[in-house]
Amino acid sequence: MKHTPETQAEPLKAHATAHGLSRLDYYLAYAEAHRGAVCAIAAGLIVLIAWVDWLLPNTSIDFLYLIPVLLSAGVLSSSQILMLAVFCGILRQVLDPLGWSAGAGRLVVAVSGFAVSGLFVVQLNERRRLLLDHLAEIEKQVRLRREVEMQVRILVETSPLAILTLDHNGMVALANESARQLLGFDQDSIQGQDVKANLPILYRMLRGHRPTANLRTNVESKGHRRNGDVFLAHAWLSTYTTSEGPGLAAVIWDASESLRDREAAGLDSMMATSRVLVGAIAHEVRNLASAASVAYGALSRYEGLPGDEQFQVLGSLIQGLEKIASTGLRAASSREAAVADLGTVLDEARIVIEPSLREIGITLIWEVGATLPLVQADHHSLLQVFINLARNCGQALENAPVREVRISTSVENDTVLVRFRDSGPGVDRPEELFRPFQAGAHSFGLGLYISRAILRSHGGGLRYEPEERGSCFTVELWPREESQVK
Repeated sequence: MKHTPETQAEPLKAHATAHGLSRLDYYLAYAEAHRGAVCAIAAGLIVLIAWVDWLLPNTSIDFLYLIPVLLSAGVLSSSQILMLAVFCGILRQVLDPLGWSAGAGRLVVAVSGFAVSGLFVVQLNERRRLLLDHLAEIEKQVRLRREVEMQVRILVETSPLAILTLDHNGMVALANESARQLLGFDQDSIQGQDVKANLPILYRMLRGHRPTANLRTNVESKGHRRNGDVFLAHAWLSTYTTSEGPGLAAVIWDASESLRDREAAGLDSMMATSRVLVGAIAHEVRNLASAASVAYGALSRYEGLPGDEQFQVLGSLIQGLEKIASTGLRAASSREAAVADLGTVLDEARIVIEPSLREIGITLIWEVGATLPLVQADHHSLLQVFINLARNCGQALENAPVREVRISTSVENDTVLVRFRDSGPGVDRPEELFRPFQAGAHSFGLGLYISRAILRSHGGGLRYEPEERGSCFTVELWPREESQVK
């Protein structure tokens, strides 16, 4: 960038205006911005001094040539000052009554004096200019720091999360409005207060901190407000070092409502899964009861058996089983239609699945479309199905040379399909996959059985598809019906 006289004079002008400096500073600022005018004034002074020197030949006014030299030192370069000094020295020598007869030594002394004085002022002005630039930069940095501090202060004060810091004694050094409200300090200041009774975990973490290590962690603990209310505190903690000892910074979130929502959702999911499981078991019981009822009817044709007391007890038992099975099926069928966002469910499943598979050295290949339809299923139950299938894939790859799980989605014949493929050894007896209580299976062999029952309760399904290498489980889901659109 090319600097003009006006831009070069800006630091001087700004600093002189801001700090009310001397007239010299104002002159330097003026000289930087009006070089031509200053040079004209200096030339006029030289002409005036020379004219007076010519009129008064017997009066020594040679020293007055220093005035235009010093005046123009604020705008001329070092080489220009030397040329001006030589010019003034020659002019002085010419107008001297002794003329050139005084010798070259007097000319050298005069030129040297003018030049040294002018160069000294040039260097002095340069140093002043550098100093003012440095001061202007310092002021700029201070102003920027204040702006950043203001932004950080606004961020902290307006944060919905409670933010506070503890000093080495465990006392609150700084706290925002959210921290005061969280701990129940309605109109009282929280700064300087001991919050050990409100959040004991903070005091314990501060006292358990090792001076040689910085703490960065998050914890969940019980908190108390001043009025005695209990809440679940989720806190992100970090330690810092001060001259007096370690301090603690904490960002705290009241997770009580999240806990209630999580437990309520967990209870609803458990009830939905239990209803599905009861329905599946009732279906099996009904099949057994139907078979027993047919056998009972065939035996009742034999003479003597209908009147036998034990035979009548057996009939009552079969009727009781049929009633139990019918009740279970009615309970399982009494459910509300549920709609789930398949994309959201798969995103949540990936958050849960991917880290656990990565930890055991399994590569997850995600082939899920960007836009997926809404499907007829319960959100939490469908998430459990996906997690169970991914866990089964991980177990199948325990000793596999290639450890890879591929999850893909597609739409075929108006049915949404989600496939879980693994590169394991495959399934030896696929016909026994969905039977409960299999010998040698994990968790009593109920995982696939319950998963298929959950999907069937919403009109979907789960099937095994043989692969050349590995195995593939396909989840079948129905898109949302138009009648379910609100």
